[in-house]
Amino acid sequence: MLKNILIATDGSKHSEEAAKVGIELAKLSDGQVTVLYVVETSSYIPMPFEGLTPRPYAKEEAAALRNIILENGEEATKHVEELARNSGVPYEKMVVEGHPASEILKIAEESKKDIIVMGSIGKTGLEKFLLGSIAEKVVRNSKVPVLIIPPGRPSKISISRGVISIL
Repeated sequence: MLKNILIATDGSKHSEEAAKVGIELAKLSDGQVTVLYVVETSSYIPMPFEGLTPRPYAKEEAAALRNIILENGEEATKHVEELARNSGVPYEKMVVEGHPASEILKIAEESKKDIIVMGSIGKTGLEKFLLGSIAEKVVRNSKVPVLIIPPGRPSKISISRGVISIL
Protein backbone atom coordinates (compact mmCIF):
# COMPACT_ATOMS: atom_id res chain seq x y z
CA MET A 1 0.00 0.00 0.00
CA LEU A 2 1.00 3.64 -0.28
CA LYS A 3 2.28 4.43 3.20
CA ASN A 4 5.27 6.59 2.32
CA ILE A 5 4.50 9.21 -0.35
CA LEU A 6 6.89 11.78 -1.81
CA ILE A 7 5.24 14.94 -3.10
CA ALA A 8 7.53 17.04 -5.27
CA THR A 9 6.45 20.67 -5.45
CA ASP A 10 7.73 23.78 -7.17
CA GLY A 11 5.27 26.12 -5.49
CA SER A 12 3.07 26.52 -8.58
CA LYS A 13 -0.71 26.24 -8.59
CA HIS A 14 -0.42 23.07 -10.65
CA SER A 15 1.97 21.41 -8.18
CA GLU A 16 -0.49 22.33 -5.42
CA GLU A 17 -3.15 20.34 -7.31
CA ALA A 18 -0.76 17.38 -7.47
CA ALA A 19 0.01 17.77 -3.76
CA LYS A 20 -3.70 17.56 -2.96
CA VAL A 21 -3.84 14.23 -4.80
CA GLY A 22 -0.78 12.94 -2.91
CA ILE A 23 -2.27 14.00 0.41
CA GLU A 24 -5.59 12.36 -0.44
CA LEU A 25 -3.77 9.12 -1.34
CA ALA A 26 -1.97 9.24 2.01
CA LYS A 27 -5.23 9.85 3.83
CA LEU A 28 -6.96 6.95 2.07
CA SER A 29 -4.09 4.55 2.76
CA ASP A 30 -3.28 5.73 6.29
CA GLY A 31 0.10 6.92 5.04
CA GLN A 32 2.38 9.89 5.42
CA VAL A 33 3.84 12.41 2.99
CA THR A 34 7.22 14.00 2.49
CA VAL A 35 6.95 17.37 0.81
CA LEU A 36 10.03 18.10 -1.31
CA TYR A 37 11.16 21.34 -2.92
CA VAL A 38 14.42 21.27 -4.85
CA VAL A 39 16.31 24.52 -5.31
CA GLU A 40 17.88 24.45 -8.77
CA THR A 41 21.48 25.27 -7.87
CA SER A 42 22.38 26.47 -11.34
CA SER A 43 19.91 29.33 -10.87
CA TYR A 44 22.21 31.15 -8.49
CA ILE A 45 25.70 30.38 -9.78
CA PRO A 46 27.67 33.62 -9.46
CA MET A 47 29.08 35.40 -12.47
CA PRO A 48 32.47 36.39 -11.03
CA PHE A 49 33.76 38.27 -14.04
CA GLU A 50 32.56 41.34 -15.82
CA GLY A 51 34.79 41.41 -18.84
CA LEU A 52 38.16 40.41 -17.41
CA THR A 53 37.85 42.25 -14.11
CA PRO A 54 36.87 40.06 -11.12
CA ARG A 55 33.77 41.28 -9.30
CA PRO A 56 34.49 40.93 -5.58
CA TYR A 57 30.82 41.20 -4.66
CA ALA A 58 29.67 38.30 -6.90
CA LYS A 59 29.71 35.83 -3.98
CA GLU A 60 27.52 38.13 -1.90
CA GLU A 61 25.06 38.50 -4.80
CA ALA A 62 24.90 34.72 -5.22
CA ALA A 63 24.39 34.23 -1.47
CA ALA A 64 21.55 36.78 -1.44
CA LEU A 65 19.90 35.13 -4.45
CA ARG A 66 20.32 31.69 -2.85
CA ASN A 67 18.59 32.90 0.31
CA ILE A 68 15.66 34.27 -1.69
CA ILE A 69 15.28 30.99 -3.57
CA LEU A 70 15.48 28.99 -0.32
CA GLU A 71 12.77 31.22 1.15
CA ASN A 72 10.60 30.45 -1.90
CA GLY A 73 11.13 26.75 -1.18
CA GLU A 74 10.16 27.20 2.45
CA GLU A 75 7.00 29.03 1.39
CA ALA A 76 6.08 26.37 -1.19
CA THR A 77 6.51 23.52 1.28
CA LYS A 78 4.77 25.46 4.04
CA HIS A 79 1.61 25.68 1.94
CA VAL A 80 1.59 21.92 1.24
CA GLU A 81 2.32 21.26 4.93
CA GLU A 82 -0.84 23.21 5.78
CA LEU A 83 -2.85 21.08 3.36
CA ALA A 84 -1.50 17.89 4.98
CA ARG A 85 -2.08 19.16 8.51
CA ASN A 86 -5.65 20.21 7.67
CA SER A 87 -6.27 16.72 6.23
CA GLY A 88 -4.83 15.00 9.30
CA VAL A 89 -2.01 13.41 7.29
CA PRO A 90 1.43 13.07 8.95
CA TYR A 91 4.08 14.97 7.00
CA GLU A 92 7.66 16.09 6.86
CA LYS A 93 9.23 18.65 4.60
CA MET A 94 12.54 18.87 2.82
CA VAL A 95 14.11 21.79 0.98
CA VAL A 96 17.27 20.63 -0.77
CA GLU A 97 19.64 22.03 -3.37
CA GLY A 98 20.62 20.37 -6.63
CA HIS A 99 19.11 19.37 -9.95
CA PRO A 100 15.38 18.77 -9.35
CA ALA A 101 14.98 15.46 -11.22
CA SER A 102 18.17 13.99 -9.75
CA GLU A 103 17.29 15.00 -6.19
CA ILE A 104 13.71 13.73 -6.46
CA LEU A 105 14.96 10.36 -7.70
CA LYS A 106 17.71 10.13 -5.08
CA ILE A 107 15.47 11.01 -2.15
CA ALA A 108 12.67 8.70 -3.30
CA GLU A 109 15.03 5.76 -3.56
CA GLU A 110 17.13 6.43 -0.45
CA SER A 111 14.12 6.98 1.79
CA LYS A 112 12.24 4.02 0.29
CA LYS A 113 9.18 5.93 -0.89
CA ASP A 114 6.24 3.91 -2.19
CA ILE A 115 5.31 6.51 -4.83
CA ILE A 116 6.30 9.93 -6.16
CA VAL A 117 3.46 12.37 -6.87
CA MET A 118 4.09 15.46 -8.98
CA GLY A 119 2.52 17.72 -11.58
CA SER A 120 3.05 17.28 -15.29
CA ILE A 121 3.62 20.86 -16.39
CA GLY A 122 7.19 21.48 -17.48
CA LYS A 123 9.16 23.11 -20.26
CA THR A 124 7.64 23.30 -23.71
CA GLY A 125 8.80 23.81 -27.25
CA LEU A 126 12.52 24.30 -27.83
CA GLU A 127 13.29 24.40 -24.09
CA LYS A 128 11.78 20.92 -23.63
CA PHE A 129 13.71 19.62 -26.62
CA LEU A 130 16.97 20.97 -25.21
CA LEU A 131 16.42 20.39 -21.49
CA GLY A 132 13.61 17.89 -21.06
CA SER A 133 11.01 18.32 -18.36
CA ILE A 134 11.62 17.38 -14.75
CA ALA A 135 8.53 15.14 -14.70
CA GLU A 136 9.67 13.32 -17.83
CA LYS A 137 13.16 12.72 -16.40
CA VAL A 138 11.68 11.42 -13.16
CA VAL A 139 9.29 9.05 -14.96
CA ARG A 140 12.00 7.71 -17.27
CA ASN A 141 14.56 7.09 -14.52
CA SER A 142 12.60 6.24 -11.37
CA LYS A 143 12.80 2.86 -9.69
CA VAL A 144 9.80 4.00 -7.62
CA PRO A 145 6.28 4.28 -9.14
CA VAL A 146 5.47 7.83 -10.25
CA LEU A 147 2.03 9.41 -10.40
CA ILE A 148 1.95 12.43 -12.71
CA ILE A 149 -1.06 14.69 -12.26
CA PRO A 150 -2.11 16.58 -15.40
CA PRO A 151 -3.61 20.08 -15.21
CA GLY A 152 -7.12 20.10 -13.78
CA ARG A 153 -7.22 18.20 -10.48
CA PRO A 154 -9.08 14.87 -10.53
CA SER A 155 -12.48 15.03 -8.90
CA LYS A 156 -12.44 11.63 -7.20
CA ILE A 157 -9.72 9.39 -5.79
CA SER A 158 -10.32 5.99 -4.26
CA ILE A 159 -8.35 2.92 -3.24
CA SER A 160 -10.03 -0.48 -3.23
CA ARG A 161 -8.23 -3.82 -2.86
CA GLY A 162 -4.93 -2.17 -3.64
CA VAL A 163 -6.21 -0.51 -6.84
CA ILE A 164 -6.03 3.28 -7.08
CA SER A 165 -8.82 4.93 -9.06
CA ILE A 166 -8.38 8.55 -10.07
CA LEU A 167 -11.32 10.06 -11.96
